[in-house]
Amino acid sequence: MQRTPRNKTPIARSRKPRGVNAGRGSAAAVAPDKWLDTYVPYHLYRVTNKLNARLQKRLKAARINSSQWRVLSVLRAYGSMSISQIVEATLMEQPTTSRVVAELERVGHVQRRTSERDSRTAEVSITAAGLEAFNGIVPFALKHQSLAFRDVDAKELALLVDILKRIEYNVALND
Repeated sequence: MQRTPRNKTPIARSRKPRGVNAGRGSAAAVAPDKWLDTYVPYHLYRVTNKLNARLQKRLKAARINSSQWRVLSVLRAYGSMSISQIVEATLMEQPTTSRVVAELERVGHVQRRTSERDSRTAEVSITAAGLEAFNGIVPFALKHQSLAFRDVDAKELALLVDILKRIEYNVALND
């Protein structure tokens, strides 16, 4: 309460309750509309993060981070690749990819060689030690995937993969 200077009688200060819009620039109460329920990128992000969180424990035990896992995975899947091809396959930034490849090379999981097709380019390939590290993790990655898709039959899974590839293609058209 505030007192007036003349008669020292208490007067009530006019206040708006907390959370009520006090004017321009203030947050207004907005009724929820659940728009995220149908926003596909939101659901893809949540699923990806949950799957990655489970895999993180295995990666940590193997002393491999998620970026290194991505590089090892694409090298195992597609064979020797240039740094730019790894960048394209992993969607990591070029400086990050170069750093990750250097780390993997230092621990003996990958090796670089001059490309036979272009002497200005180095090709990166997975080594026996890298393959051993990969093979120690991939069963857990596949187990996590199978648990995530336990109520999805093979046709639905194939359709999902096809749809995701088409979406990725469409997104790339707009880049």
